[in-house]
Amino acid sequence: MIEQLVLHDATKAQLEHFIVSPSHALLLAGPDGSGKTAIAEAIAGALLHVSADKLANYPQYMVVRADGSSISIEAIRNLQKFLQLKTVGNKPLRRSVIVEHAQALTTEAQNAFLKLLEEPPADTIMILTADSPRSLLPTILSRVQTITVSAPTEAQVAGLLAASNKDEQTQRQAYFLSGGLPGLLCALLDGDETHPLLESVGQAKELLQKSTFERLAAVDGMSKQKESAVAIVSALERIAEAMVAQAAAKGEGPRIKQWHRIRKQAFMAREALERSANTKLTLSNLFLHL
Repeated sequence: MIEQLVLHDATKAQLEHFIVSPSHALLLAGPDGSGKTAIAEAIAGALLHVSADKLANYPQYMVVRADGSSISIEAIRNLQKFLQLKTVGNKPLRRSVIVEHAQALTTEAQNAFLKLLEEPPADTIMILTADSPRSLLPTILSRVQTITVSAPTEAQVAGLLAASNKDEQTQRQAYFLSGGLPGLLCALLDGDETHPLLESVGQAKELLQKSTFERLAAVDGMSKQKESAVAIVSALERIAEAMVAQAAAKGEGPRIKQWHRIRKQAFMAREALERSANTKLTLSNLFLHL
């Protein structure tokens, strides 16, 4: 299953080693759109010896997702009950759990989940996905193996681009806008409007078209949803990178400088938000410099 995914060589090597010698818990860390969920499902299927199309209906498989903006302690309590059930068969690993977007776990939920990591069922593999390890408690990080999901090279996603049958300009724009992240790249090429990151891209484009006053007026509402704010800032960074590449191809020096400045400001804002800087102040500063 892993061999069917488009992966960076370093990420692929670590995943293949993990499948050969798995630990009880794994954290896949990487930005949204990097394909963490697909990787988690591939690992679960490989270890349970279940094909991808049958995994969702496999009785000893469970996915924990956010209900709204967070994963509550109730979700972890339901998981605890699931893990108390006996499994059947004689394979070493007979059950798998995936916790998607583990950064959405509340502190209370993380502490409850920690107890599962401290005394894990011997027949169970638990796979977490998160944007960054920094979003989880150090006590959780110390009990999981972490693999960073790096973006594949342009050469490695060439097959995806070619299979899209899009013209070269559309392919290039999709590649730079996605930052080379396979999940987002496929959504852009396929026009999949259900992909959560495409909404962020649309909102980022709207912000770029607004006046400074209109952008600042939107700060209050955006700052109340930090995860959404981070996604929009990341989208701004990707849009700027795509526009830098487009301007460079046309030899438009002034536009290269303009978009490079926007990319730099978006990068600094994203870094600040990931370090838990004040969301409202960070967005205000960014919007003043767009």
